Amino acid sequence: MIYLALGSNLSGNYADSQQLIAAAIDHLPLCGAHVVACAPLYRSAAVGPKINGQGQGDYINTVVAVRGVVPAVALLQRLHALEAAFGRERRVPWGPRTLDIDIVSYHDEIHAHGAQIPHPRLAARAFVLYPLRDIAPGWRHPLSGRLIDTLIQALPTRDRLNLIHLNK
Repeated sequence: MIYLALGSNLSGNYADSQQLIAAAIDHLPLCGAHVVACAPLYRSAAVGPKINGQGQGDYINTVVAVRGVVPAVALLQRLHALEAAFGRERRVPWGPRTLDIDIVSYHDEIHAHGAQIPHPRLAARAFVLYPLRDIAPGWRHPLSGRLIDTLIQALPTRDRLNLIHLNK
């Protein structure tokens, strides 16, 4: 199974980031990623820099499970094109964005060239781990072999408490 993390804190041409994420999920088949399961939405505080002296708005995040018909590097290229189509501009590292799509894992394969899979900061991101657990409760990290519940328990308390499940 392939797992993709989606996030947004700029609404672009949509009413809000929740609608933008829903539209992006609807477009994933155009990238060769056919959605099998979708986690609920979560709200998380931005971890990126202040922009013009102001903090970034909160992010809306989710994880989807997909079946892919293209190799990992080609999928990543197509996902970057989808981000651009949704108005993503890569000006400031970790800056605000309309759409961010990361390949969390790709059939438990490990890729280091052309695409870093599994995502290198996956184990430190509550906003990825919680929605991933919602759709893949027995998932193991491809490199460490650690279960998702173990990864979540290792998160700092503040990260676990600052994540808001939007569908409850």
